[in-house]
Amino acid sequence: MKLLMLLSSLLWALALGEQAEEDDFQLREPLTEQEFQKEMQSGLHIVEFFSPYCPHCLEFAPHWEKAWKKFHPQGEKLNMSFVQVNCVKDGDLCAAEQILAYPAIRLYGPQGFIKNYPDDFAKTEEDLIRFARQEALDPINMEAVDIKISSELLTSQRFNELVAGKGAEPYLVSFWPTKGSDNPLDDKMYDFCEDCQSFQKTWPLLSRKMLSLGVSTGHINCETSPNICKGLGFGRLVHPDYEEGLYPRVALVLPGTGVNNLFIYENGFTSSVPPYEDFVSRTIFNSEAPEISLEEIVALVHKDFKFPEEVDTPPPAQNLHVVFSYDPENVVPEDLHVLEHLVYPLSKIPNAYLHKSSDGVPVAAKATLNYMYEKINYNRSESEKLPKTEFLELNLFPQSPTFYIFKEGDWVPHLYRGDSTTETRDVEGLGEWFNQSILPVITEVTANNFEQLLNFERLTTDAIVIQLVDLKDIQSIQESNENLNNFLIAAYDYEDVRMQNVVKVRTGERTAKNKKVKLLKAQKASSNAIGKAYHQEIAFLDYDKVILGYIDISNNDLLKELGFTGGRDAYKSGDVLVVDPLEGVFYDKDVLGNELNTNSIYALRETLVKIVLPQLSRFHEKLESQKLKYIPKGGFSIFDPLIEYRVWRYFCVVGLIVLVCKVPSFYRKFKIGKNYKAKRNTTGLLGQTSKRSKD
Repeated sequence: MKLLMLLSSLLWALALGEQAEEDDFQLREPLTEQEFQKEMQSGLHIVEFFSPYCPHCLEFAPHWEKAWKKFHPQGEKLNMSFVQVNCVKDGDLCAAEQILAYPAIRLYGPQGFIKNYPDDFAKTEEDLIRFARQEALDPINMEAVDIKISSELLTSQRFNELVAGKGAEPYLVSFWPTKGSDNPLDDKMYDFCEDCQSFQKTWPLLSRKMLSLGVSTGHINCETSPNICKGLGFGRLVHPDYEEGLYPRVALVLPGTGVNNLFIYENGFTSSVPPYEDFVSRTIFNSEAPEISLEEIVALVHKDFKFPEEVDTPPPAQNLHVVFSYDPENVVPEDLHVLEHLVYPLSKIPNAYLHKSSDGVPVAAKATLNYMYEKINYNRSESEKLPKTEFLELNLFPQSPTFYIFKEGDWVPHLYRGDSTTETRDVEGLGEWFNQSILPVITEVTANNFEQLLNFERLTTDAIVIQLVDLKDIQSIQESNENLNNFLIAAYDYEDVRMQNVVKVRTGERTAKNKKVKLLKAQKASSNAIGKAYHQEIAFLDYDKVILGYIDISNNDLLKELGFTGGRDAYKSGDVLVVDPLEGVFYDKDVLGNELNTNSIYALRETLVKIVLPQLSRFHEKLESQKLKYIPKGGFSIFDPLIEYRVWRYFCVVGLIVLVCKVPSFYRKFKIGKNYKAKRNTTGLLGQTSKRSKD
C-alpha cells in the first residue's frame, strides 16, 4: 500500500511538472485597458485586437497561438511580445485605438502605435514571425527599446550537444583565439590579431542579423576548449602567435540528426556581414531541399541579367539552382539520401541552392532551351536555328533520377551525365560537377579574380569573352544594358554553333565505331575483338566553351592593370575583348577588320567561331592578336618563361626520343637477365632440375 501511494505521489508530481511546463507556454489572458497602458510603456508588442464572436478571429486563433509559442524564446531576447485585447470586454480601449475591423494586428512601442500589420503579409504563423523579427531588428525600433544582443558562451559539452542535433534552433558559432577572457569582444585582447579586431565589430552585427533568420549565436574560447578547436582544424586558434592569416572561424550547427549537422564557413575571412548571412541562409535552405515547380524553373531562366539603373547599386545575384529530378514512383530512399551529403559542398559555393522536383524537369529544361533559340533567331537572312535531336537526347531526357543545374539568366540547362542511376549518388563526382559549373552567366572581371578565370577549366574552356561597360551614371548604365543584351545573344549564338559541333563530332565517332564493328564482322574476327569494339565507350567531349565577363571601364586603371595594353589607344563602353588564356593573347578586332564590339551580333559570333573553332569559320584571313601583358599577383616564377614559350614541349619531345632510343638496350638487358636466372635453376649439360629445387 505504501509503495502504491508512493508511485501515485510520484506520478502526480510528474503530472504537475508537465502541467506547469505547459502553462509556461499558455497564451496570456487578453490585456485590460489599465494593463495595456502599462505594458506598452516598454518594449515592442504585436497586439491583436479581436472579438470572440468574429469568425475570422476564431479561424486566425490557432495561427496566432502557434506563432507566439514558436517565437516566445526569441521574443524575450528581442524584448518583443505577442499580446491580445478583447474588444468586447474593453470596447472603450478599441474605440480609442480606432479599431474598425477584426482581427486587427498592430505594432506598438514605448511611443505608442507604430504601424499596422502589412497587407502583403498573410495571417499565418510564418508571416507573423517574419513580421516580428523584421520589426524587432529594425534599427529605429531597436534604438527605441534599447535591445542588447549578445552571443552565448558555449562550453565543450554544450557545443557537443548542439552537434549531436539536440539544439532547438540553428546556431552560428564563432571560434576565437581568446587569451584569459571569455568575452571575445574585449577591446584589449587582440593586439596580436588584426583580423580579430576587425571581426569584433562584425560579430554583434551578425548576431543581430541571425535573429532575423531564427538563428541563435554562440562563441567558443579556443584556449579553454582546445579539443573542440583542434578537432575542427582550428588548432592555430588554441595557441595564437603573431603570425599572418590568423582570424576567428565560423561554423553553423543545425538541429536534428542528419548526416552532418556541422558546416564550417570556408570562404576565407571577411569583416562583411552579407557573405556569412548568405552562407547561413543557403545552408538552412539546402538542408531542407524544398520542391520546385516547372513554372518556377522557367521563371529563373527568364531573369535576364541587367545592371540596376541606380548608380552604386550592386548588380543582382546570379543564383545557381541544383535540381534533383526524380519520379516519385521509381525513386528509392538511397537516391534521396544523397541530398543530405550535398549540403556541405554547396555551402562553399556562393549563391548555390538545392531543390528537388518531380514536376517534369526535362520539360522545363526544353522550355529554357527554346527561350535561347527565340533569342538567337535574330537574323532573318539566316535559316531558322533549331537544336539537334541528338543534343536534346544527350542533355534533356536522361534516366531518372538525375541532377540539373539552372542558373538565373542562363538560357542553357546543365545536366549531370551518368551511365547509371547509381552515379547520381556519387557525392565526389557531383562535387566536381558543381565546381565546373560554379561561374554565373556573366562574371565581373576584377584584379582579384582575373587569374582564376584565366585558369578555370582549361580542358574545356578556350576563351574569356569580356564586355566593356560604363556604370558611372544612369545614361551610361542604360547604354551598357543595351550592349549587354546584344553581347549575350551573340554569345549564345556561338553556343549554338558549339553545341552543334559537339553533336557532329560525337555522331562521327559513333559512325566510325559502327563501321569498325561491321568491318570486323566481315573479316570474321574473334567474338572478343568484335565485342571489345562494340562496347567501346564514346566519351561526351563538351569542349570549346567560353567564359563571359564584364569590366567596368569607369575604373580607368583596371584594363591596364589586367594587361590589356598594346591595342587601341582607348576602349569604350560596348567594346569586346576576347582572351585566349593558353596563348596569352587577346583580340579586339572582328573578322571583318573592324573594332570588336556589340554593334554587330553576327560579327561578334563569327569572331568567336574564328578564334575557338577555326575549322568551322567561313573567314580565312588570320585575326590580329595582342599580347596580354598580365603579371600575376604573386609575381613571376622561374617556370613562367617555360610556360609562355612552350619550352616544356621541347623537353617532352627530347625525352620521348631518348626513351625510344633506349628501348632496344633495355630489352636486351631484360633478355640477358632472364636467361641468366633460368640457368641458375638447372644443373648438368641437359639442364636437369636439381634435387634441391625438387625438395
